[in-house]
Amino acid sequence: MSIFNNAIDSIVLGVEDYKSADSRRAISATRNLVAGILLLIKHQLSELSPSGSDEVLIKQRILPKPDGKGGILWLGSGDKTVDVQQMRDRCTSLGITVDWPRVEKIVKHRNEVEHYFSSVTQNTLKSLLADSFVVIRDFLKTQLGEDPLEALGQATWSTLTEVAEVYEKEKKECEANLATVDWTYPQVLAAFKEWRCPKCGSGLIDVDNPGADKWSAKLVCRSCGQTYDFETAAGEAIDDYYTGENHFSIKDGGEPITIECPECSTETYLLDEDHCLICGESATRVCEVCGNTIPFSEIDGSGVCGYCRHQMSKDD
Repeated sequence: MSIFNNAIDSIVLGVEDYKSADSRRAISATRNLVAGILLLIKHQLSELSPSGSDEVLIKQRILPKPDGKGGILWLGSGDKTVDVQQMRDRCTSLGITVDWPRVEKIVKHRNEVEHYFSSVTQNTLKSLLADSFVVIRDFLKTQLGEDPLEALGQATWSTLTEVAEVYEKEKKECEANLATVDWTYPQVLAAFKEWRCPKCGSGLIDVDNPGADKWSAKLVCRSCGQTYDFETAAGEAIDDYYTGENHFSIKDGGEPITIECPECSTETYLLDEDHCLICGESATRVCEVCGNTIPFSEIDGSGVCGYCRHQMSKDD
């Protein structure tokens, strides 16, 4: 069976799992949908692999081989296929358009469903299906030249479409309610819009008391009913929101985007604006003793750099 057929079968099975009354099939739905999406991308890479290269573009291990004419052939080796990051690198290099932020969000959702969420229901899966709908539709149409309805069948396509439409309507309602609260900083609202419930993974995070002061705002997950206070929710949402940026900034040799706030001890201190997104406190960045800039790793609210603090302790 071809990779494309496997991809379609996985998506169809994922939707069937979602529609099942058996709650145990919720995890299976997640696995099948994610597998289907990744297989669609692998299918495209396989199709672009040169003839006789052993599907080089989808293999993790690539080895050179003389072509017998003084040149080199690059051949796929082994059974292991590319992971998500390798797929992204190869698609980007080849000009294959994929909504990678959404794909990576879907993959992360699958990982959390399998390892962290304490409850997984049809409501939990709505955000996954909504994101999957966008990726599947766009990839089938723009990259593979396929009609999604014809490729997936009426039942599967109708379910994906209906779930996506209902979810987007609810998501807009949640975002409108979130916007009624003055969170002080726009980054907080942006983080809440992207945040998923730590209990069930739903992206339908609402405010139970629209228009409230941020410190009394009660955030609630529409899917499982779990409630969160502002500080708890903002701490987790902001940390999630900046995880990717922090990773790539540090990987490239730069400073992180956020660090631990010396005042409230949450990972919500925004370095480029020098204030905490939760408590609003701003730490001194210039050492009061030597006048040098305090490195981000030494910011503790004392106003003194690590070197001067060490010298002062020796004097004591």
